[in-house]
Amino acid sequence: MSLVQSQVLGEKMIQKISADEESLKNSSPIQHQKTSCSTQDDMQNNNEAQPLEESMCMSYILPDEAFQIRNLDTGELIDIRDENEDSYASNAAKVLNLERSQSDIERFYQARRRMNASLWEAVERNDINHIKHLLDKRIYRDVVAQTNSKGLNNWTALHLAAADGFQEACETLISNGEVTNIDARTSINRTPLHLACLHGHLSVVKLLVRNLAEINAIDDDGNTPLHYAVMNGHSNIVDWLLRKNPDISIENYQHKPALECALNFDVYNSIIDYCQKLNIPLKIKPFSRTPFHSVLLHNSREDLVNKLLTKCSAKPSSKDLKTFNERPKKMTSLHSKSPIRKCKSMKPIMFPEDRHITSKLGPRDFKGLYQLGKGSFGEVFLVENNTTMEKYALKVLRKEKVLENKLIKYAWTERNIMLNISHPFIVKLHGSFQTPEKLCFMMEYCPGGDLGTHIARERRFPLDKAKFYLCEVILALEELHKNEIIFRDLKPENVILDNEGHAKLTDFGLSKEGMIEGQLAKSFCGSVAYLAPEMLRRVGHTKAVDWYLVGVLLYEMLVGVPPYYSSNREQLFNNIQRGKLKIPSTINSETKDFLKELLQRDPTRRLGYHNDAKELKEHAFLRDVDWASFINRLVTPPKASPIRRMFKSIPQERIFGLLEDEEIVERRIEGWSFISPR
Repeated sequence: MSLVQSQVLGEKMIQKISADEESLKNSSPIQHQKTSCSTQDDMQNNNEAQPLEESMCMSYILPDEAFQIRNLDTGELIDIRDENEDSYASNAAKVLNLERSQSDIERFYQARRRMNASLWEAVERNDINHIKHLLDKRIYRDVVAQTNSKGLNNWTALHLAAADGFQEACETLISNGEVTNIDARTSINRTPLHLACLHGHLSVVKLLVRNLAEINAIDDDGNTPLHYAVMNGHSNIVDWLLRKNPDISIENYQHKPALECALNFDVYNSIIDYCQKLNIPLKIKPFSRTPFHSVLLHNSREDLVNKLLTKCSAKPSSKDLKTFNERPKKMTSLHSKSPIRKCKSMKPIMFPEDRHITSKLGPRDFKGLYQLGKGSFGEVFLVENNTTMEKYALKVLRKEKVLENKLIKYAWTERNIMLNISHPFIVKLHGSFQTPEKLCFMMEYCPGGDLGTHIARERRFPLDKAKFYLCEVILALEELHKNEIIFRDLKPENVILDNEGHAKLTDFGLSKEGMIEGQLAKSFCGSVAYLAPEMLRRVGHTKAVDWYLVGVLLYEMLVGVPPYYSSNREQLFNNIQRGKLKIPSTINSETKDFLKELLQRDPTRRLGYHNDAKELKEHAFLRDVDWASFINRLVTPPKASPIRRMFKSIPQERIFGLLEDEEIVERRIEGWSFISPR
């Protein structure tokens, strides 16, 4: 399109816009004026929002010609109202040189964006009447809400409704929206059908498929909707999808078809029956799961399979017919006295003399010297015992926050782990007590600071120094795993140095107790830059997640930043799941290989998956380590820069809250307080 042609067309559009504006002023009872709408306005209730939306609509009615560009060379007519294109209004104004109409077009898109935001909020509330109202073109004409408009991570309104299982909302979006894209893709290429299968919403799955949703759609992980239904044990969805003849041969990025993702017997059996009925050949791989009676066995090695077969010789009872993540893969006797079962049932340890102990140890026995750290639900202070002059790291949690957010079980987990595990490289708990407002942990004070601080100071560690800290961390994790505990929050900030310079693990709030071999934990937790791929996929995780984080820790100590790091959260998550691992050429081949095996995205192929810490110790990178000397703290720690802290008195109320009502029983958490015997 030539500049002269653009200017001529632009002048015609200006004249048309001006005429329509004049017409609106004379005919409409609502004056043609700017409407200012804040985010809070959009979140008002329906009675307030609808008149606002209607006035917004009437304020920005422009003729179709105002949004159309014709290429006079090709005859192509381009409509710039597709809000999913970048800089549509400003680009159009630049092309047409329309200074007068640019502000009107910008205001139009502001109104459109507010309408779309209102639609997303209505969907999240499952407010069907408001959804229909926002999609009514008779009311809103050109600024009617767009069902295909994309928000955070490219989710559309249909993605939101499908993920939450709002069937009627999905139906309304499909029938009332203007050509709703039923196969719209998120930033990781998931369709609404993917999300409905992932979250187990059968009614939504049926609706989407009946409206011609792509049943074999593949996301960035190579998973189809069937993959997600299978790996999450939604047998009802699997059975229904199989009637629609999906392609069960599609493999995801781990080269697994849907059958190999099955975690319970019913789902596995459904796919086998489907294949037999249609004479579909099955490719059973050596390490596929094996059905036995009414359970699935995981074939990690042939000898393990033989052991499982021996232990499963008796037909399982109905109690054992649980999904894979609810029961151990090893079927042991119900009357087993193994320490594993005792650990799994670890409960808050009760002390009959709890109230007596609290009277001997409480907030008035300590003097606050320094704030060591701060989190969402509490703080850590350096305190000194007024009598013994001993220093402790005192972690205090706000009861109100903990109870409001249902986090008391995590507080108990942290307390129980430190109380029950005695290890040279795990922080010791000396006692715990409570005030009316706070729960308090009296922990060993490690004055050397955390590895995060030292990495920031030194940028990166030499190999010998990194290897020293890594060995002590591996021994600590090995001890946790022997006690059926997954740490799950390994990062430099949670590795602190004691007064001799030895490393110790701290902060067990996200740890998981009672993890029997092969059992899957489902919680999504951890720190953003230190999330393992299986955690991001939310498909469950085992102890192998800790060995991935060991790889992340070693990488950061040697390079200065975590692997795959990006300041953009979405890009970071994409890098963790699909990015290329970049290891500097200055790192030797043994270390590179060790890192690659730890940072393996498939946990079943990760170093440590089968034989835990033993596999790491046998790797060439650690083969020369004298583990006996390490566990006995005989290896001299590397030099670390001293952490200088300026102590100053901290008011008791700042640390412990109000103390006047200390004896109020209603606010006490029974069994919390204790003192470790010396």
